[in-house]
Amino acid sequence: MSRSSGEIRTRRRAADLALLALVAYLAVLGLFFRQDGGLLGRYALQGTAADEVPVGTRLDRDLDFPVPQRLDAMYIFHWDLKRFGFPASMPPAVIHWTGLLRVPSGGPYGFAIEAQGTSALRIDGASLEIGPDLLADRTLDAGLHPIEVDYRLTQGDAKLILRWQPPGGTLQPIPARYLAPDREAIDASRSRRLYGWLWLAAGAVFMMVTAAAARKSSSMAARTLGRLVEERRRLALGAILILAAILRFNDYALVPFHHETADEYQHGWEGWNLLHHGTPASWSTFPDRYPLDQTRDFRWFGDHYVLVWPYFDHPPLFSLLVGLVNSVAAASSPPLPDGSPDYLLCSLPVMRLVPIVLSLIGLLLLVRLARVYGASEEAALLAALVYAVLPLIVLSHRLVKGESLLALLFMGAILAAERHVREGKAPQALLAGALCALSVWTKATGIAVPLVVVLILASQKRRRAAWIVSGMTAAALGLYLFYAWANDFSIFLKVMEAQATTKWVSMDALQDLLSGKVVTKYFGRGTYLWLLLAAGCAALRPARRLWLPIALYGTLLALTADQRVIYGWYRIPLYPFLCVAAGIYLEEMLRESDLPLSFPFAATAVSAALLYALPAGFAQSKPAMAGFAAVSPPHARPGARRDLAPVPAVDPLQRLDRRRPAGRLFRRPRGALSRRRFSRGRAPGRARSGSGGRRSRRCAPRNRHAAAAPSPKSGTGSSLHPRTAA
Repeated sequence: MSRSSGEIRTRRRAADLALLALVAYLAVLGLFFRQDGGLLGRYALQGTAADEVPVGTRLDRDLDFPVPQRLDAMYIFHWDLKRFGFPASMPPAVIHWTGLLRVPSGGPYGFAIEAQGTSALRIDGASLEIGPDLLADRTLDAGLHPIEVDYRLTQGDAKLILRWQPPGGTLQPIPARYLAPDREAIDASRSRRLYGWLWLAAGAVFMMVTAAAARKSSSMAARTLGRLVEERRRLALGAILILAAILRFNDYALVPFHHETADEYQHGWEGWNLLHHGTPASWSTFPDRYPLDQTRDFRWFGDHYVLVWPYFDHPPLFSLLVGLVNSVAAASSPPLPDGSPDYLLCSLPVMRLVPIVLSLIGLLLLVRLARVYGASEEAALLAALVYAVLPLIVLSHRLVKGESLLALLFMGAILAAERHVREGKAPQALLAGALCALSVWTKATGIAVPLVVVLILASQKRRRAAWIVSGMTAAALGLYLFYAWANDFSIFLKVMEAQATTKWVSMDALQDLLSGKVVTKYFGRGTYLWLLLAAGCAALRPARRLWLPIALYGTLLALTADQRVIYGWYRIPLYPFLCVAAGIYLEEMLRESDLPLSFPFAATAVSAALLYALPAGFAQSKPAMAGFAAVSPPHARPGARRDLAPVPAVDPLQRLDRRRPAGRLFRRPRGALSRRRFSRGRAPGRARSGSGGRRSRRCAPRNRHAAAAPSPKSGTGSSLHPRTAA
């Protein structure tokens, strides 16, 4: 036993080292092949006189800014309160871009700038006359040409798009590959690319040498590869985790845009004030419930906020976590001038690290959750892949909202409860109760977590554990009321009353939950619809227990959602369960390859992905639709269903036990089921052995639920599939 455990640890250690090596290899490869194209932008403020106050520099890959958030982010994220003062509005912006334009072939080129404000363009030191509807022509030779772009904006929303029209081409934004900050950057890029190809070749040579050495079964390479093959699922999960991290951290500070929802600053400000001043303070949706001396009305970068204290819009647990991370990041910041609000040090690039890290931890829990609900290892990995790459989920996990922590606690509490059902140990019940208690301190809708856990435990006759979870949840609610009393219970009651007036208003909330959102705009139409279809298919499978958390949380969310708008981040705790259903759906679709499974996936998820991936002109064309219709249901067989193929008879109890969730939503504990089913005699179809009619101990199935295959002599067996045996 110890030898087996040692071998497992050795295999896992080898897999972890392989993943670390892969991460290091890809990181170095990314450094070599990183893009250095673009123009160097020098961002400044227009001073009271004609002088300019520098803010910072940034390499912009292309000058394509149709919306103001990308230009504004340079000022918002790098604002120095000591140098520039308090930013009540967006400051007058002055930006100078310089660099080189690489002309691929000589000939006449047209240039145009679409800008809100004033702009100027110079190529080879000569100015070009540009305007909103004016195309400036210039004949250029092949090669590098100095280019400069100046932009000024005193008021309004920033907007600037630099376009060109090559000979025989169309008017379009200048691609980044034709722009460079200077000649040194071009030379350095060439050298790095050379080193990158050498590094890539070294990796390929290493793989070939390892494969050649592994042909000898006694070699170390063969033993190592054998261990890695045994842990291939662990390696796959690690690769999925790396992919999820890359997608979530890519441009995470800019998308979703700053102030797409001001709620992100609620948690940061509340946590900061709790940690540094001992009072929960943040901007509130209900400032009219507070006395005037407990409010502060101000504008920050043009957006209106009303700071209130004590703040009771949301429970403080997630805010404390965000405030702690901001406090650590702000420790190295320069001191603020006297009287400046220190909570403005909470920046979006720092705050968004918290939900991203929580989502990566949740991805690991998702695999365990899928296994608990009866998914195979392959289906669990497919569920993790969907959770990692779906754009709707990736963008939602960047938002600084308490639902990110709630989703993690939701999965953890269910896993602890299910483990207690299997093993009956008290620590798992205590862990489930602790996670349920933390859930009600995270969001008001966190009450769904203890409700689901108590129903799971009660349905499995774990009444004692259910009472433990209920008691710990009640204690957490009592502590939260004490927290409100310690700050100001009268204001707490007023805020709760104000929140209650916006709830329970219409059936539109349920309809809104059928559409995908990140914040308020509908997003991911087809992919979110496919997740719902997969959940609907799960209702016909052994994994239908998934619908308990989905239905309970969805109903509670519909009842407590704000009447003004149903925000997209409310759906975050639902995504793990929907992705588990999606993983089961994908596994069955890949195994069966039939039209009823392939076509809904192609018509929803695949078509939505192609609409975003393909060029807009081609995606909307008839040839694209014809090509999609020709290849959308790959190798699908209209009648290929497993109930038409000859399948050996399998005891339904054995199948249920192998896939591990119960067949019904609520059922007895395993022990009770075994006693009720088998205490009255031998199970039907069980083969006897020995003269005494008792089963041989050596030949007994490992699980006491699983019956042996029917004997031909017993007369009770059938070659029909269980579905058609009736």
